[in-house]
Amino acid sequence: MKRIIVSLCVCVCMLMGSLWSFAQTADPSQVVATVNDESILQSDVDEIITMFVLPQFQAQNPGQEFPEEQKAQLQTNLVTRLVMEKVLLQKAGEMGLTVDEEQLRQRVEMAAKQRPDISEDKWKELLTKEMLIQALIQQEVISKIDVSDEEVQKHYDEKKEQFQEPEQVQASHILIQVAQDATEEDKAAAKKKIEEILVLAKEGQDFAELAKEHSEGPSKDNGGDLGFFPRGAMVKPFEEVVFALSEGEISDVVETQFGYHIIKLTGKKEAREVPFEEVKEQLKQGLVRQKSNTEVMAWVEEMKAQADVEIVGSDKNADPQAVN
Repeated sequence: MKRIIVSLCVCVCMLMGSLWSFAQTADPSQVVATVNDESILQSDVDEIITMFVLPQFQAQNPGQEFPEEQKAQLQTNLVTRLVMEKVLLQKAGEMGLTVDEEQLRQRVEMAAKQRPDISEDKWKELLTKEMLIQALIQQEVISKIDVSDEEVQKHYDEKKEQFQEPEQVQASHILIQVAQDATEEDKAAAKKKIEEILVLAKEGQDFAELAKEHSEGPSKDNGGDLGFFPRGAMVKPFEEVVFALSEGEISDVVETQFGYHIIKLTGKKEAREVPFEEVKEQLKQGLVRQKSNTEVMAWVEEMKAQADVEIVGSDKNADPQAVN
């Protein structure tokens, strides 16, 4: 426990040292931007750096200092991000949006487990803002996005090559494992065992029960069932045999790098073009996501343009995505 406390103290000192070197000339009370007369302070920027930017950087680059040449750009991007957040939170407030308290509680609990160094009160503050912005964007943008059946059909027609399913087979197998360094005696014993099981299978005993009783593969509890799979999913000797079988047919003994197998073909699907109706909803959701990305950014920029925004000594058009 003492070692853990010392380690934590060292980490905290390193983090505070990094933050000091990062923003030693910045006054935390300095106003860095205003949005409709509401101020954003340097301390708001420093908080993001302390809680998220530096811990992530130091986890990925242990023992290194944040690059000097990136500090100014990071400051600019964080201010721009906070401006956009403020614009959206003000809009959410105007519309009287609220968050679901139970959902908030669950998200706070999950976040606090992942980052216990951040207090639950702080997580509640951060996640309340995030949920309000999500609710606002859902109500004002995403809920209004419409993708017509014609658009979905057009996308399907243009990407038909993506909706081809290869030939697939379903098989069950029984495996008697042979280690890579097995002796000839061990191999012979394993082969004798699989040949005895093969006789039982060919006589008509239930294949699934034989697999459960004798197989040494991970699928034994499922009666040896491997489900459907295309060419290329199995090792070559196994694939060549299974794709040559007729449905219901049981193979002879097949040797692979894993050992000796008996394979039973239980199903076949011919290669086909997936019908439009099978993928219609999936395609529609994908197109909605594409439209959402574009329309959300455009709407956010519109909200920002409508607000009275002043950024002190920073590029108003910086990219907030650069710090995500």
